[in-house]
Amino acid sequence: MMLARTPRAVSFRMRLRARLIRLAMLLSIVAVAGTLGACSSLGSLGVPAATGPLLTVTMRGGMCADGACDNSVILDRDGRVHRAAKPPNDLGTVPAQAMATLTAAIGATDYSAIRARPFTGECPVNFDGQEFIFEFVTSAGTQRIASCEVDIDWGHPLFVAVGVALGEWIPLPLT
Repeated sequence: MMLARTPRAVSFRMRLRARLIRLAMLLSIVAVAGTLGACSSLGSLGVPAATGPLLTVTMRGGMCADGACDNSVILDRDGRVHRAAKPPNDLGTVPAQAMATLTAAIGATDYSAIRARPFTGECPVNFDGQEFIFEFVTSAGTQRIASCEVDIDWGHPLFVAVGVALGEWIPLPLT
C-alpha cells in the first residue's frame, strides 16, 4: 500500500522568489530586444553596419604598355584595401582614424549636391587620361560619382577623406 503525500502549502517566500525570477527574465528579454533594436538602427547613421565594401574606386582609361590602364581599388568596412583583380590582391590597411573620418564623411555627404555640378569638359579618357568612378555604399544605397559625368570638387571633405585614406593606392588630383 502506497501512502499519498499531501501537497505542501507554498510559502510566501517561495512565491515571492518565483515572481522575482519571472520579473528578472522579463527584464532580460526587454534589455536584449532594446540592444538588438539599437544595433539595427546603425544603418540610420548613413553607412550600413554590414560587412563588405565601403568604397570602390575604378580608374578607367589611359594606356599602359600591355593595354588599357583600367583598375579598381576596393576599401572594405574593416579597413582592408584590395584590387578587384585575381588574388593575391591585398594592398594594405587604412588606419583606424582615416577610416573613421571617411566613414563619417560618407554618411554626412549630400550626394545630390555633388551631382548637381555636371562635367562639361572633354573626358580625359579621350586623350589617354583616366576617369575616376567612385561608388560609396550608404544606407540609401550605392552612390556613384564619375569624374566624366560630375565636375568633382577635389577639395570637398568627402574627396579629401578619400585621398587621405586611399592616397597610397590611387592617384587622386590635388587641389
